[in-house]
Amino acid sequence: MIAKRSDYVKVYQRPPTVSESIVQQLKEDIIKGVYLPGERMKILDLAKRFGVSQTSVREALKVLQKSDLVTEIPRKGYFVTELSLEELMDMWKIKEELWSLAFSWFAERATDEQIRKAKECVHQFRGAYLENDVDKAFEANFALTDVILEGCGSRKLVSLLQSIEDQAKRYRYLSLEYEDNLRVSSQYFAELIRAIEKRNVQKTEQLTREYIRFSGSVLEKNYNNIISKMRKRPRAPVIQ
Repeated sequence: MIAKRSDYVKVYQRPPTVSESIVQQLKEDIIKGVYLPGERMKILDLAKRFGVSQTSVREALKVLQKSDLVTEIPRKGYFVTELSLEELMDMWKIKEELWSLAFSWFAERATDEQIRKAKECVHQFRGAYLENDVDKAFEANFALTDVILEGCGSRKLVSLLQSIEDQAKRYRYLSLEYEDNLRVSSQYFAELIRAIEKRNVQKTEQLTREYIRFSGSVLEKNYNNIISKMRKRPRAPVIQ
């Protein structure tokens, strides 16, 4: 048997730049509520926190601005973007259209290995639900959507969804605590993976739409509590 060239060639992956590393950390901090909606992102404090130049921090904030996680106000600086309930509901309607397309394309186009990965993520989510572990559930939820994006077969759709999810994740994270969300999500994911395994595109799309609507209704009902909880979560590290 003749080995393929790809068996020998390893794909080179460059290490992240300083600003890319800062982007990733700040994105996680904003999602988890370390930085609050409307809070100013002080460049000097961030530079001290990460031990980097102010230029690197500015580059990172510019990237976060493109994802609408932070907003630049002229002569005032950068602030964590705060979304109104109306804006969030609009976003959830967009999510319904895009995710229903991504999941249905995944059911049609994904490899058996990608479906196996998706099933494992669903299994991990169920385990997190049984343990009532919101952090683990959150990680499993977005590990699942990463697999869906990998297997849906559309780079443009992936780009659109990643931009929206950067904004939606912090609200999704806190909404998992309400309305028996973990249990219902676990049930929907189990039904979805069964439909995907059968390559039932229509059922997959239907279930995805139902689930996005459910998660949106939980967010709408509990918006004020979620915003209040955001403001009570651990604050950013104090820079001496």
